[in-house]
Amino acid sequence: MKKQLWTVSGAALLGLTLLGSGISQAQETTTAPSTPSAQGDVRKDTQDIRQDRKDIRKDKKDIREDRRELRHDRRELREDRREGASPAKLAKDRAEIKHDRQDIRQDRKDLHKDRKDLHADKKERRHDRRETQGK
Repeated sequence: MKKQLWTVSGAALLGLTLLGSGISQAQETTTAPSTPSAQGDVRKDTQDIRQDRKDIRKDKKDIREDRRELRHDRRELREDRREGASPAKLAKDRAEIKHDRQDIRQDRKDLHKDRKDLHADKKERRHDRRETQGK
């Protein structure tokens, strides 16, 4: 088999390198924001994302605490049944359990909403970053 050798000068090599990397000489390669307001939008979105993550952590903590209270109230109800407590005491324990379940349900809704907000903020930040890069 015959192999063909190529020789390339400096300027031609640079041109071939730029073509191979997908960068043309006419393209601007800077990543600086096109407008200062767009950079501020990205910063604001980043702050929103941090706050959403903080809210999610708080919601998870609230859910854990509410589950702990629910276990405690169930334990009390079982003990009161064994001891033969009055119907009023059992009704009170059941009401506490019902309240704990409602709290857990509300915390889960809050967690879902915060996750949705986080997703929206990430999407918005991604959009703003692309806008600042001129894409």
